[in-house]
Amino acid sequence: HAMILTAVNHGDKIIVPRNAHRSVLGGLVLAGAIPVFIQPEIDENLGIAMSITKTELEKVIRENKDAKAVVMVYPTYYGVAGDIQSIANLVHENNMLLLVDEAHGPHLHFHEDLPLSAVEVGADMCAQSTHKILGCLTQMSVLHVNSDRIDVNRVQQILSLLHTTSPSYPLMASLDCARRQIATEGTELL
Repeated sequence: HAMILTAVNHGDKIIVPRNAHRSVLGGLVLAGAIPVFIQPEIDENLGIAMSITKTELEKVIRENKDAKAVVMVYPTYYGVAGDIQSIANLVHENNMLLLVDEAHGPHLHFHEDLPLSAVEVGADMCAQSTHKILGCLTQMSVLHVNSDRIDVNRVQQILSLLHTTSPSYPLMASLDCARRQIATEGTELL
């Protein structure tokens, strides 16, 4: 929600993959943004959505030059990691923001044999569900702001509207423990 509310305003277009998490759809509703849906590739043998492709995104951008941002699910729920570097380059060449739902990828940065992380390729904002991969308690996640094109004050204002005024200190401590573990032991553990 915070990524979308930061990146777009009411009536702005935003390119969204069809396999986006329902929280992305909720963010669109809250922002009053206009979604332009992009279909990810489908693996017919497995019957699952893969990733959006640069070729398909180029087509959608050509038809929607006024879009303000692109959302990418990376990696997908099934672990599919598309060509995020090419997509990041394309999005930025078209003066749009790249918002990445990296819920299943907070570990990517910590081992050289894994795909690049969204932060490494210059995604403007990236949300990671640390409770899914890094071992902190459920409900914990991290929002990375990775661009001077993002107004950090706006992010803070939006988060103050969305978050509780009574955070759970045990949950936050578990996040810090998971963060420390991946930073100090991540490569070995992975």
